[in-house]
Amino acid sequence: MPPSWSVVATVDEPAALVLAFVLHHLELGAARIHLFLDGPNPQAEDALRDLPQVQLVVCDAAHWAASVRRKNPKLHTGRQLVNANIAYAQTRSDWLLHCDCDEFVRDGTLLTDELSATGPNRVYLKLPVAERVYPPAGSAAETDPFAGIFRYPLTDFDTIGPQIYGDLAPFLKDGVTGHRAGKAVVRTGLPITMGIHSPDGPPPHRTARSRLLHFDGLTRLQYQIKLLRRAHEPPVSRPLRHGAARIAQYENLRDLVDQPDHLRDLVGRLKGLTTQQFDALRALDALDERRFQPLGQNPLGADLTVPGLDAALRLRYRDVLQSHAPGWLTG
Repeated sequence: MPPSWSVVATVDEPAALVLAFVLHHLELGAARIHLFLDGPNPQAEDALRDLPQVQLVVCDAAHWAASVRRKNPKLHTGRQLVNANIAYAQTRSDWLLHCDCDEFVRDGTLLTDELSATGPNRVYLKLPVAERVYPPAGSAAETDPFAGIFRYPLTDFDTIGPQIYGDLAPFLKDGVTGHRAGKAVVRTGLPITMGIHSPDGPPPHRTARSRLLHFDGLTRLQYQIKLLRRAHEPPVSRPLRHGAARIAQYENLRDLVDQPDHLRDLVGRLKGLTTQQFDALRALDALDERRFQPLGQNPLGADLTVPGLDAALRLRYRDVLQSHAPGWLTG
């Protein structure tokens, strides 16, 4: 009998994206989705409440009071960690994947086969990341939030990155705007602590051929809002939690909040490839050019287009935008 796997995610996204994430992974074969709503989302609650494969938790004051920290952590990563470990203690599956709502497993059959081949001495299977990017003349990006292709991190980026990306290289960590660490599918029933990218400590693992597709912003506006929120995170007493590339992204975005033309240019260059960049990455075998669409049907008939998601994002993050980027409220 093949091993079972489930997914845990803490989400604060428009309902249409939450549903796409949940239904896609159920269609791939996930036994259960442990979904923690990090903010009110009545539309998603209504759609998912009666799905038996979804364990739905609203992260309200009662949830945090009953958690191990007894309070709501300041940062979203702290909330993710608490919730991932709750799910790890509760799940009945053989393996548990901790990922975000903008990350999608591409191939469920391949993942199951690789879990079957992972020996008992391996604590987790590492899913390398492939990050969505728009190819030259990627016009579908204006309407389809899943349009585009995927680039792989480059291990020798310090050497070849400036040759490929020029002045954009400082904005990229090993060739991607987001993380290059991938995410872990963790064997359950062990005395370990779940982390953001992998369990705490250096437990033995193997790297999968399966990849996790990371949409570091399903739309350009979502990417901008993500960086805006990072730029205005509450201070913490720990060392910087973002690397130099991410800091460069959000500091420059913050400086360009009221300069829409320059902001559009920066985001377009970070998330899209020139012909020369495309050719260079193809020559390095660092691209996955296959199209992706999430599986499953949207029971709400919600608007899963770029304009639809952007409208939902402006509503969901209205307070943040009103405080820090009021010009974004109207596009």
